[in-house]
Amino acid sequence: MSVNLNSIGISGISAAENAMAAIESNIANASNPNYSAESVKLQAVPSFNGAGAGVQILGTVRAEAPYLTNQINSTQSSTSYNQEYSQLTTLAQQILAPSSGNDLSSVMQNMFNALTNLSASPQDVTVRASAIAAMSQFAQANQTISSGLSSIVGNQTSQIQSLVAQVNQASSQIAQLNQQITAANASGQSGAALEDQRDALVNQLAGLIGASGDAQGNVTVGGVPLVSGTSALTLSTTGSGPTLGLEVTLSNGSLPIDANQIGGTLGGLLAGVASVQQLQSDVNNFAGSIASAMNTQASSGYGLDGSTGTALFTVTVGAPIGLNPALNAQNLGASATAGGVPGDGSNASALAALANNQSLFPSIPDSTPVQTFSTISANFGTLVQNATNSQQQSAASLQSLTQLKGSITGVSLNDQLTQLVEYQNLLQASGRAVQAANDMMSFLIQQLSS
Repeated sequence: MSVNLNSIGISGISAAENAMAAIESNIANASNPNYSAESVKLQAVPSFNGAGAGVQILGTVRAEAPYLTNQINSTQSSTSYNQEYSQLTTLAQQILAPSSGNDLSSVMQNMFNALTNLSASPQDVTVRASAIAAMSQFAQANQTISSGLSSIVGNQTSQIQSLVAQVNQASSQIAQLNQQITAANASGQSGAALEDQRDALVNQLAGLIGASGDAQGNVTVGGVPLVSGTSALTLSTTGSGPTLGLEVTLSNGSLPIDANQIGGTLGGLLAGVASVQQLQSDVNNFAGSIASAMNTQASSGYGLDGSTGTALFTVTVGAPIGLNPALNAQNLGASATAGGVPGDGSNASALAALANNQSLFPSIPDSTPVQTFSTISANFGTLVQNATNSQQQSAASLQSLTQLKGSITGVSLNDQLTQLVEYQNLLQASGRAVQAANDMMSFLIQQLSS
């Protein structure tokens, strides 16, 4: 007579012990957001006589929700992108439109008002000095904005190398995990905990650069690989200023990443820097257009000293304007006549009339200087507001997706405690079955011996 101990308890004890070990791990990691609930996968072992030969332990598996994981990574990329873009452009908006209200538009209006006063008192040296001071303030306001925007760009781009280093470190860790997971699977061990770590790192890369990963641990950005199997590629920067970009070093060369495909914090930073640089260009071109028009008008006027052709501003394409250092109360061309006719402020009046000129800015037609600056400010403000709204929406979506995934892959302490009781009961039952088999065998041996 033979007794199949596996069929009556030993394999059941082993299965229960493994299951309880998984439950203990689940309970210990219940508060870990990067942990996926684990369970023991079992398979019935058939017997030739149909009685069954117990169960076979196939291994420990983790709960997964691949579609939700991909959605979370994509949403994380958008959230980080819009957050960085919004923060950077909000700083620029504060420089463009300071809370004090003393922005470029108001300073410009003060300048035109001073020229109107000059047209009424063209020979008054004090009024002339006030007009020059107002023009100087306009130039200084342009310089302050341009300098402030340059500082924002410089401060933000200085963070890029640190972010790139974080990307390379995470990529290297994923490649190492890929190797460890492959080795664990090959030896029949569980790679569940390693896969959780890998998922967390892929999510980190999604937040940093908008990366996405597949089930094998390969990671890409816009189709360009960051991790291929057990190999991590190196991300680096290219160019500087407006041409700043990113590329990945391959074995046979380098492959640039399309700027439009870069998400996460790095994508938001690069896009934000580009928007701030464009704003800086728009503001400098705006001030430059006004300064050039005023120089043209002033060149036909005459000063108190009979001089003519004196420019009001220095203008360099793409750079902020400056007040002409040679300009003074005597050579300011307020008069339209060379004879210095008393009361002739017609050229100063023509300068003041530029405030109503609607043809100075071809890119924004039918707009006065004040209206043009308002358009520039409003368009940039729309960019900031859209980024802020998108960040809030994606953050809410991220929270919802994370909660949904948690309900699938997370640990429910109630479920785990229920299973723990079930397996404890199974252990007790299996133990009794084994004890009964031992008692029966002992009895048979005694009977045969007697």
